Amino acid sequence: MSLFWERVEKRRFKIKDIDQLKSLDDVFNQYTIEALYELMNRGVIGDIHGPVAQGKEAKVFWGETPDGEDIAIKIFYTTTAQFIRGRHKYIAYDHRFEGVKTSSKFKLMEVWCRKEFRNLKVAYEAGVRVPRPIAFYRNILVMEFISYQGQRGVPAPLMKECPPDDPEQAYYTLLKYIERGFILGKIIHADLSEYNVVNTGKELVIIDWGSAIKVSGPETYEFLLRDIRNITRYFEKEFEINVFDPDKVFKVILSRAERFKKESKEKDKIEERDGFLVISGKTLIEELQGETPTEETETVEATTEAAEVEAEAEEEEEAEIVEESEETESDNE
Repeated sequence: MSLFWERVEKRRFKIKDIDQLKSLDDVFNQYTIEALYELMNRGVIGDIHGPVAQGKEAKVFWGETPDGEDIAIKIFYTTTAQFIRGRHKYIAYDHRFEGVKTSSKFKLMEVWCRKEFRNLKVAYEAGVRVPRPIAFYRNILVMEFISYQGQRGVPAPLMKECPPDDPEQAYYTLLKYIERGFILGKIIHADLSEYNVVNTGKELVIIDWGSAIKVSGPETYEFLLRDIRNITRYFEKEFEINVFDPDKVFKVILSRAERFKKESKEKDKIEERDGFLVISGKTLIEELQGETPTEETETVEATTEAAEVEAEAEEEEEAEIVEESEETESDNE
């Protein structure tokens, strides 16, 4: 049996008593266990299995809903001082969190957890392939379990560890997701690389959206350029395929974003082809290659009224975040 499958088998156990968690893993302190109880009482979490991934900010567990659906349970650490110090700059660039107090490590973790949930939701609704967000509470985020080839409890490996069979198409796909996030979701991953993309064997899924920021002006564009450069560097170095100049990709996406605003108002529709946005009659790849499109274009309803509703929802959420932050801050004191 390979080392990979040995690790898989070790995760195939079920927690019979929630108090067992304290001795199982030090991530389960009293604060986290209370949050876990709450999500169980809400009917979000049914069972918990072993850990499937671990990073500098959190540990991810394989779990199930009460109906037996596989879910990923991401638990953010509450004792990582270095991580806490490094998160403030990302929150500072996100206008949704203006006014939120982050004086305590618990409060910052709660804000960060909420931030990743919201970022996932925005990206998911923009058509970016990400884990579907399900729920969150305190420092626990529950989302879709991304499995390898549909096998239960087996997490999809990182793209770095499991390269795509068709590197060129994979490269184009990630550029497609970068553009959809930027234009439709007004969101930038801000930490995109081969270490934040998993390969299910059938598709690529972008993970770890905690550092993502909302597009609020030119000062946030540097994160977009960095994401493009990181992905371009990986595919050029790893596979030696022909890639686009990242600076050109950056400029073209910015230009397409401006044209999209005008065209979407005139047509009240979003045009797509194979998941790519069609702007000025071309997809991103066609425009970068200087090609003329030949295939039929699909249209998706996208009225300006819907955009206004989205903006109003964000304003309401900002107010809720600040209000809940102040309430929790008071409870923790």
